[in-house]
Amino acid sequence: MPNTENGIIEQIFDLVGRAKHVLIALPLSAGGDALGSSLALRDFLSKLEKQVDIVCSSEVPGVFRFLPGAETVRAELPEAASFVISIATNAAPLAELSYEKREAAVEIFLKPKTGKYSREDVTFKTAKFPYDLIVTLDCPSLEHLGALYERNTDLFFETAVINIDHHPSNGNYGQLNLVDLTATATAEILAGLIERYERELMDEAMATALLAGIIAETNSFQSAKTTPRAFLAASALVGAGARQQDIVRELYKTKNVNMLKLWGRALARLREVPELGLAYSLVSVTDLEKSGASAGDILPVMREFAANLAGRRIVMFLAETAPRQVTGYFHLHPSVKSQLVTSALSGQMLNGALGTFERRDTELLSAAEDAIAKITKLKAQIVGE
Repeated sequence: MPNTENGIIEQIFDLVGRAKHVLIALPLSAGGDALGSSLALRDFLSKLEKQVDIVCSSEVPGVFRFLPGAETVRAELPEAASFVISIATNAAPLAELSYEKREAAVEIFLKPKTGKYSREDVTFKTAKFPYDLIVTLDCPSLEHLGALYERNTDLFFETAVINIDHHPSNGNYGQLNLVDLTATATAEILAGLIERYERELMDEAMATALLAGIIAETNSFQSAKTTPRAFLAASALVGAGARQQDIVRELYKTKNVNMLKLWGRALARLREVPELGLAYSLVSVTDLEKSGASAGDILPVMREFAANLAGRRIVMFLAETAPRQVTGYFHLHPSVKSQLVTSALSGQMLNGALGTFERRDTELLSAAEDAIAKITKLKAQIVGE
């Protein structure tokens, strides 16, 4: 890693060394890079005797569930916050405490040694979550964490955040930001960190998770953004025991049957708008139910579309995840400015060229027509007329 990052890395090691309970926070629609990095980091921190939770507001894609520990990723924070009743005892020392459970209430009895308690002596609060450090991985902004951030903003303002990513769109929102734009994947950055901290801590499971992240991010090293450094990192991980053949088989040779059914339904509805260089498809709640697919299969299907329609300026995929609730994804050619499309669709970029948008209280067809109409208004800027 560049020497200019040395100071940040040492500060990261210092924060990690002092932490006792770490939250690893993943972005919405986390892909293989984020997931593989999080599982490796969790195992690494566990070896340092830290308590660790991984939370992602969206469902883990089924294609990555072969990774050891993937089933432990939480969709929300554990119910850890207790309700605290605080009684000031400086004027009336406590002599005895007892309680009784009623049918719909709990009564608490406080007996002072001297004096008495009043309403003014009682305060209420919710206990803080136990985390003393948060690590975000492959996440451009806190807003990309979705409900995890929206429902727990105080946690993120009160707790130190280490932000590790490789995308230019990252907002450097952490107390410590290790954003390496020369890296191919977040997993590549993390592999370097672990090796620098203590190479002997790397084991087969960690190496496999990190290699899965690199392979997923580079489309098995076929992406044009793959650098020699990524190959060197992958080689070192294979040397550490990473099961490369298992990863390739699971990600590219073995497809979830339900996901294939959903892919087939989406493929049957594939449409193009030639004058925009736009290809799109859509699936309904009924499609999800009949294929047996889950919400976690939607993003892998979108990635398949993007990989197979790489020549299009925009690839768009809309899925009705519940009645009148639509999630849209779009993949942009490098010639298309992401800010134009995200602004028009009121969406946001996720990772690389992939972005998303949401529509509520809208039918699937209406959402698709509206999105296409808004992109059509950008025709001159998109096709360069």
